[in-house]
Amino acid sequence: MEHTGPFAHSLETAIALATRLEQALLDETRAIELRDPDELQRVVAGKQQLADQLEEETLRMKQWVEDTGYTFDAQGVERLLERVDPRRDLTPRWDALRGYVVRCDQLNRTNATLINRDRKRVTLSLRILRGEDPNATTYDPRGQANNGTSHSRTISRA
Repeated sequence: MEHTGPFAHSLETAIALATRLEQALLDETRAIELRDPDELQRVVAGKQQLADQLEEETLRMKQWVEDTGYTFDAQGVERLLERVDPRRDLTPRWDALRGYVVRCDQLNRTNATLINRDRKRVTLSLRILRGEDPNATTYDPRGQANNGTSHSRTISRA
């Protein structure tokens, strides 16, 4: 391998971080499903730290790739690896990192959907408890959806 030491080291570090991030996202999913706010808060803090570290490592890889004259995208890295790694030892590792990133992105989107679903469920429950019509939708002066009215009946008046 021709001068791939810094890139290979950074790649392995990024894979280790991405592996841990994927596990953190799975832990986040579990905390959301169990509705455990303390665990969720703990997991989210760790997830953010891992995401920050992965971003820093990605910037190191990007700098190394760009310093060698290639673009830091799938095609640029593939061309670079063809040139500096003729035995293609790093290609499976690069592909593994890309796979982790795709899975982490999907898990993150899924978790955001779960959180949004739970938020909507809580909002609906609160509206019902206030005696508001959960199906009524109006709009405020900014054009934002405003469900219910300010003159709704509370549960104590129902």
